[in-house]
Amino acid sequence: MTIEEFWSEQLSKIHWSPELESNVNAIKSYLLNQEEMKWLSEVLRYLPRRHFFNTTVYLNVGYDDVVFGENVALNLSFPKLSQDKRESMYYLIHELAHAGYVRYHPLPELWNIRTNRELLKIIKFLTHLEGMGVISALRLRILENGLLDNDYRVLLNDAERTRRVKHYFRLISKLERDLKKEVDETRLQIFEKMSGRETRLWYVTGCYMAQEIEKSCGIEMLRKLVKMGSEEFFDAYTNLQDRKAIKHDRS
Repeated sequence: MTIEEFWSEQLSKIHWSPELESNVNAIKSYLLNQEEMKWLSEVLRYLPRRHFFNTTVYLNVGYDDVVFGENVALNLSFPKLSQDKRESMYYLIHELAHAGYVRYHPLPELWNIRTNRELLKIIKFLTHLEGMGVISALRLRILENGLLDNDYRVLLNDAERTRRVKHYFRLISKLERDLKKEVDETRLQIFEKMSGRETRLWYVTGCYMAQEIEKSCGIEMLRKLVKMGSEEFFDAYTNLQDRKAIKHDRS
């Protein structure tokens, strides 16, 4: 598919109307009228000290919220934004967290996956990336009761969060059994389950891992891990779990 074909297909899905135009303009006005430090401070909370942005935020209609390089695009026609305009600010925080993260770790080439080891490495990268995006908006969402996004309702539901985290690590363990094996269709389905709309496994699990690390090691450790990378992020979480298990055995 060429770039032209891709955008032609995307734009054909947009049914422009006075109502859509009004909604988009209202969301745009809301977002541009927010105090910069209100949302920027939430992003910087979890980025390394002295981090600075060299980022342009593009407001678009009809495509996803994405980060490319250190720039960000926000889809103002996303239905949730019409239901609650605050979602535009929360999503901006999420995507800027990604822009901050990729300053230190470029996005992986998903089309180059050949072995389970490479697939696992990318899954860990995206778990760390998305987990930090989710946690960056968490404090403000809870403070303002802005919990329209289902990821946050899951995170605040202990039973459902635990179920999804366990599901995530069960899938991870399947890859770890044979890291040298070439990726097959079954293993690629694991990737889809991780990111699927119904499961959102690496979003929920990544945020939960970050919360556990912050709770035990402090926010400065999370900032350092953004700079260090996903392998160290997983090592920090695994070490926490091991210490908990030892403590439980002793008790």
